[in-house]
Amino acid sequence: MLSETLPLLHPAAAKSLVLAAGCIHFCIVVANLFAPAKLRYREELGPVTPIIRQIFFVHSAYIVLVLVGFTLLCFFFPDELTGRTRLGHALCGFLAFFWMPRGFLQTFYYDTRIKRANRGFNVLFTTAFFSLGLIFTTLTLSGS
Repeated sequence: MLSETLPLLHPAAAKSLVLAAGCIHFCIVVANLFAPAKLRYREELGPVTPIIRQIFFVHSAYIVLVLVGFTLLCFFFPDELTGRTRLGHALCGFLAFFWMPRGFLQTFYYDTRIKRANRGFNVLFTTAFFSLGLIFTTLTLSGS
């Protein structure tokens, strides 16, 4: 582990970061419940073939399921996710790798017209993704 070279977070601080990450994950889950209506999935996907539409909806549902899993992991296993075990350390590393690029995708990849039209949501999502990336990067590097 990296704990020999980097300062450790205090266990209470590390646990607080994991619980904060759980709250952020939960907010993203809730926001994703409103995304289909807000972004007009049915209308926008109308012109595509049924199989593409079906794959899109299945993938969307599974992504929300994964986010629910991340939320539950943070709320029910915060001590394990502070990186004191090899599995917790690996999971934090994965979550850092999962979220940090997502922040960059939100910033640089998505259609700027849609982001401008939904500026509040864009700012909240971008902040959430980078916050999660930073939380899990911190936990990974601190080896708490």
